[in-house]
Amino acid sequence: MQFTIGDKVLFKKDDLKGEIIRVNSLYKVTVLTTDGFEMSISIKDLVKVESGTDKAISYGEIGYSKDKIAKTLKSQKQENSQSILKVDLHIELLTDNFQYMDNFEIVQIQLDLCQKKIEKALNSNYQKMIIVHGIGTGVLKAEVHKLLSHYQLRYYLSKDSGTTEVML
Repeated sequence: MQFTIGDKVLFKKDDLKGEIIRVNSLYKVTVLTTDGFEMSISIKDLVKVESGTDKAISYGEIGYSKDKIAKTLKSQKQENSQSILKVDLHIELLTDNFQYMDNFEIVQIQLDLCQKKIEKALNSNYQKMIIVHGIGTGVLKAEVHKLLSHYQLRYYLSKDSGTTEVML
């Protein structure tokens, strides 16, 4: 498309209007925006405005909006992170005086918390649950998997075998 000095234009990628004040080459022009700034820009990023139709909506969705795309991606990430429940069963995070407990008591505390969190996840809108049981000797992992089987939930062991992913 050929542009000449005095043509009114809309920017495809930004919400700006302007008037061409200089033709720099076949591919670049200088535009004076309605804000009073001069911008040297490629003609690919401009749309010529015909007389009588100076509103951007007359030309439909011209380009993309960086802000709209960023908001969409951010909201998708938030939805994804909000639909995952992460439960860490390390005993040092659950109680202060675990040094005085025997192994059976420790595992019972961890399993009670795990069961409560499973029920919370099932009654809420969570899509996935990550249970951090640690590597250790495998006693807690086996008990957690037994509990998940009782609820008939699909679960997968992570690569490091310290966490279990549960599909709800």
